[in-house]
This record gives sequence, C-alpha cells and structure tokens, in this order.
Amino acid sequence: MLKQTIALMMVVVASFASAPAQADLAKATSAIERIPFKAPSEGFLLDGYMVRDNTIRSKQPAIIFLVGSGTGSTLKNYQSTTEFFFDHSLVEQGFTMVFFDKRGLGHSEGVWYNTNFEQRALDARNVALHLREYDFIDHEQVFVVGHSQGGWIVQIALAEYPEVFAGGISMAGPTFGVRRQMINDAASILQCKQGLSQQEAEHKASRQVRRNLFFISLVGWKGNLRQLNLIKDFEPDAYLKAIHQPFLMMFGENDPLVSPVWSLDELARLFPGNLPDNMSYYVAAGEEHSFKIAPTCYQGSWRELSFSTTSRDKISQWLIEQRQ
Repeated sequence: MLKQTIALMMVVVASFASAPAQADLAKATSAIERIPFKAPSEGFLLDGYMVRDNTIRSKQPAIIFLVGSGTGSTLKNYQSTTEFFFDHSLVEQGFTMVFFDKRGLGHSEGVWYNTNFEQRALDARNVALHLREYDFIDHEQVFVVGHSQGGWIVQIALAEYPEVFAGGISMAGPTFGVRRQMINDAASILQCKQGLSQQEAEHKASRQVRRNLFFISLVGWKGNLRQLNLIKDFEPDAYLKAIHQPFLMMFGENDPLVSPVWSLDELARLFPGNLPDNMSYYVAAGEEHSFKIAPTCYQGSWRELSFSTTSRDKISQWLIEQRQ
C-alpha cells in the first residue's frame, strides 16, 4: 500500500512539474495564427489565408505571395515552398504572410484560364486592399512576391499599383516575354536530351514554338491551351521600365525555364549602362527554377532536392532591409 501511495504521489508531482512546460508549448504553438479570408475582385471572391505571429503587438508588414502557372499552382502545391522560404523565417521576424488561390482554383471563384496577367495583378491589388480591414497590418508596408509566372505578375503589380505595394521580389520570373520563355524552355530540353549547341537548340526551339502556337490558336479554347492563347503575346518591357519601388529579381544559375543569361541580357537592353537604383538582381549559384540545389540537366527526383538556405536568407535579408 505504501509503495502504491508513493507511486501515486510521484505521478502527481510529475504532472505538476510538467504543467509549465506544457503551458509554454501551448503558448508557443498558439503564437502562429492562420486567418482565412475571402477577398472580392472583379465580382469574384478569392479564397486565401494569412499566417502571422499573434504575440507581436506592433503593426506588421505583409507579404502577398503569387503562385506560378497552370492548375498545379494552388496553395496546397506550394506549401513546402512557402513554408521553407517564408512561414518558418519571415513570420517570426514580424511579417504577415498572405496566400490566395487564383480564380477558379481551390475555393476561389472564376476561371483561371480566362484570366490574363493584368487581371492576375489586379487580383493581387484587390487582396492588398482587402488587408486594410485588418488593424494588425501595416498598410504602408505591403510587399508582393511571385514565383515563375508569378514573377511577371509582380512586375505588373509594382508598375500599375505603386500606391498599394511598397516593393516586391520576382523569384525566377522572366524579364522577357512569354514566347521567348517558351523558346528558352524548349531549347534547354533540346540541349540536354539531344546535345545540341545553344545556337542549334534555339533555332530548332523557335520553329517548334511557332508551330505549337499556331496549332494552339486553332484549338485552344479552354484549360492550359486557352490560357496560353491569352498570354502568348505578353511582353514585360513597359512594366519593368515603370517600376520605381524597391524590386529584387532572383534567378537560378541552372534554371532550364528562365535563363539568367537571357534575363540579364534583357535588363541590359532595357536599361543601358546600369540598372535603376531601386532594382537589384541575384543569381543563385547551382540552383534551379524552384531554388533547389541541382546541376544543369538534372534528371533525378525533384522531391529529393533540397531548397537553398542561401536564397532563403537573401529573401529574408532583402525584405527586412525594406521594412521601415
């Protein structure tokens, strides 16, 4: 009986001793808050959510993230990317992360493939305006960050809505147009699979893209083909020249979809001499389109590749420097 009593007392003491630790754990977990929202844009409701540290009492700058192309660019598909580059680093630095699904994806209303780039930028602007309903957001410090096609949208958003966005980052977003990007993609495949020289690959890819676009013009009524018909003539020149806010362009050295060489050549053409003071670029050594570490012509599993801590630190450092 005595042994049972002592054992019971030890359990009780242990439970009291662990209570503060459990309370601290609950407090740490509850600090990160996920807030769902519905933002109106051109008659549609865009479904999204915010991630913030609710223990921070001062107003928080916000970062709106813009996904890339196609139906795979839902919040769910980008979860590992956004958690690595933003949620696990910038939220604890006092930023509120803002994510939303494109029109017609997830629970957002509309049709994604009927939405052009300018409408995507307008959606980003309307989400930013919706943030003004939340008193914990610093409405003068709303940044926009986009990956791949989302990088083009960042360019438009900064150029068209300078009163809304304080600055932005393009992650693997081209500085050239859609047709040129398609040639870039096709030429990379030809170089890797057929061993063609760059000149040979570009020439063959150009013909291939012309044929594909002609075919798409005849049959592209919905889905990816409809979207491509809508955006195929997009060129970013005018938007890039109209950006006056802080703007960082990030490129992967081994990116087969968006060549950093082509991108920098285009910037040199647009801005002879030097880039404007508000613009900067960063080429991530040994990284591919998603800023994972990979060699040129990588053929293995993309899931096994690791995201780059160097690029993550670059993003965090730049955003923290812009915060007023």
